[in-house]
Formats: sequence, C-alpha cells, structure tokens
Amino acid sequence: MTNLRPPLMPGSTFGKYHLRRLIGSGGMGRVFEALDTTKGRVVAVKVLPEQLADDPVYRARFRRESHIAALLQEPHVIPIHDYGEIDGLLYIDMRLVHGDSLRTVLKTHGPLPPEQAVSVISQIAAGLDAAHHDGLVHRDIKPDNILLTHDGFAYLADFGLANTNTDERLTQTGSAIGSFNYMAPERFRAGPASPAVDVYALACVLHECLTGTRPYSTDGGDAAVMRAHMIELPPRTSSYAPGIPAAIDAVVARGMAKSADERYASAGELAAAAHAALASSTADAEDHSPLAVHEYDPTVAAHPSPRATSTPEARSVSAPRHRPRRLWIAAA
Repeated sequence: MTNLRPPLMPGSTFGKYHLRRLIGSGGMGRVFEALDTTKGRVVAVKVLPEQLADDPVYRARFRRESHIAALLQEPHVIPIHDYGEIDGLLYIDMRLVHGDSLRTVLKTHGPLPPEQAVSVISQIAAGLDAAHHDGLVHRDIKPDNILLTHDGFAYLADFGLANTNTDERLTQTGSAIGSFNYMAPERFRAGPASPAVDVYALACVLHECLTGTRPYSTDGGDAAVMRAHMIELPPRTSSYAPGIPAAIDAVVARGMAKSADERYASAGELAAAAHAALASSTADAEDHSPLAVHEYDPTVAAHPSPRATSTPEARSVSAPRHRPRRLWIAAA
C-alpha cells in the first residue's frame, strides 16, 4: 500500500498544501515549508514517513504528538494550526519559525554567554511547566528540539515522544525512547516518565549551552553514556571555561540528581535557581563574556530597539547578533 503512494517532494501537492521545500527530517517525520492554499499562509507541515505510515505504533505516536501539541497554548510551545490525515498519511500543520535550532546555534557559534543561556532555559522551562501542569511529559528535551528566533525568543518543539503521567509507555520497540545524552537515570528502567525526567534533561541542556559540550562523553558509545547517567557525578560546569559562574555548578548538579526526588520540583524552579546563580556571581560579565568570539551584540539586550520590544519574541534577556535566514522546525 505504501509503495503505491507518490513520494512527497518539493513542488508536489499534499491535500490543500503546496509543498515548497524540505526543511527538516528525522525519525518521526519530514517537515516541509508549504503554502496552505485555503488560508493563503505559509506554514510548516510535518508528515509521517511513508514507510511508517501503516505501522500502528508509529501512527499512534504521531497522533499523540498532534493532540498534545495542539492543546498547549503556552507562548514558548510551537503553535499548531491543524492536524489530521491526507491520503493515508498523518500530518501536523505548524507555525513556520524564522530562526535555527539551539543545536545549530551551538555548533555555529559555540557556547552561549551565561545570561543568554539562562534566558533560553527559562523560556523553555515556561513551556515545560505548562505541559506538566496538564499532565504531559515531553521526554525528549535536547538542543535539537529548541528553536531560537533571531530576536532570541525560544520555542519548544516536538512532543512526539510525550506521554501522559498516568499512561503506559506508548511504544515498546525494545529500545529506549529519546536521546541518551539527556536521559535521566530512571528512563533506562521500566515505568512511566514523570516531569522530573524533563527537569533532568533541561539541566543537561543548561550545561551544554554554557560549555558547548554534552554532560558526558560519547566516546564509549550509548552504553557508556547510559552508565554515566546512572552512576557518574554531574559535571562541574564552571570548570569548562572562564566566565561561567561557579554557583551554576550546584544548579546543574541538583537538576541532574540521580534520584528524581532530589531534583528541582519543576523546570521553573531550575530556571529560577540558574538566575539566582548568575545574580550571586561577583565576576565582571564584561571581562569574561565571549561575546566577540560568538558574535553576540551586548547592546541588543541593553538597548533594545522600539520595534524589538513590540513583539513577544524580543522580550528575552539577550538576543544573538546573527540573524539566521533559513526556516526551521523540529522533525525528529
């Protein structure tokens, strides 16, 4: 059945959508920049891969993502316009975001200045707290699923691995769901995921924002990473580079506590602790900030333009100087 479907590609039509170009792909789908011909707007359309469209497990996961993401109205969660099924393929119609993934920003420009790192974490924490309030756990927090606009506004994307707190794990394919580099120790054991796994992953992302590296080395492969999350102490983030406040070490350590009960009670609490760590630091930010190296303009945050302050995207602590031109949305 699947092989009889014409392949989706730029220039083809998918229901009411004219697909302009492929802008992302991953295990749970492909994302196209598309024109919604009925509403006359350009959107991002995420489509389940053809070879998985007839798999009931993957179809259930995709429907769950659509339903969860559509219900979340928090500004830092990617807005969902519509979702459904066309020609036997499931799809989600999302806002097309001007910007880049946090992963791309870190690869291109290196670690973020502490103030901006904490700003990104705080924005994503707001989205997570809203999801957790509704009983939803993301389970795949990582830089790839965080989008940054050119004004520094952060979006949380891809709830494809989310589940309700009371549900059994939706898929049992024989492997863990999510990204090993950001998985809480309890994720490697059987049982439902709680909001604490997102707090753990967000602490991992905070460390990576500040240092440009993941918490544990991947030299030994997945098995070594799993072992590290299970038994190794959290990294001392401040030891990676000058200018990172020593007080942030305790924040990362508590966020990455092996026991879920010892972590911050919410993502917002982790973000607040990170803010407090910055405030308590006596280091001169001008002496230690790598702004020139990473192409960030300190005047953007200190003296925002009238236009910038008129939009919600501009209300972050600091904004990157570079302005990514390409359009991006998570597909993994």
